[in-house]
Amino acid sequence: MNKVIVSFWEKLSFKRNISKVRQAVIDYLKGEGVQAEMKDGMVVVLLENYYYSIDFDLEGDYPRCDIFFKMESDEYAALELSCKTYIADRANTDQHRLSTVKAFNDSVIIDTHFYFKGRNMLLSLFYDYFVDLKETVNAVIGLLIDELQEKQEKEEKKEKRPIGFVTNSAASKKKEVAEVAAYKQVADD
Repeated sequence: MNKVIVSFWEKLSFKRNISKVRQAVIDYLKGEGVQAEMKDGMVVVLLENYYYSIDFDLEGDYPRCDIFFKMESDEYAALELSCKTYIADRANTDQHRLSTVKAFNDSVIIDTHFYFKGRNMLLSLFYDYFVDLKETVNAVIGLLIDELQEKQEKEEKKEKRPIGFVTNSAASKKKEVAEVAAYKQVADD
């Protein structure tokens, strides 16, 4: 296979210049009041106490922007596999979304991607896809909170249940009164 040789002038264009692409996204996010910075070759965004990562692949015919969110949690890891797949399946099929939820043993990854041709296309698609990813993250976290509350309620019900037979003192007193009354009636006859 021959690697496509990109000319010097094409490298200067927006869609082939990684620093221009990254800077355009960072400037856009900072203009919107969102904290964004370069870290380990990716754009890292802090929004509402959640970190999102943005990466670019300029190798193909069209540049690609990948946006993803990863959540690792001990509470999530403690859930049963059926609960994890339920959360992922529900978030993936609940509404028409551009993002995909992937459930793993100890983490959840939500990702999306799009291709762009120029700066204007990048920024308009970035807005749409980022908003969709953020809404998907909120939906997954809502489902996770519901599952964790349900799990906690089940555990509390199990703890309240004594070992052995469950007796109700009021019901047993009524039964004793009825037995005494029936015994007296039998004895009087």
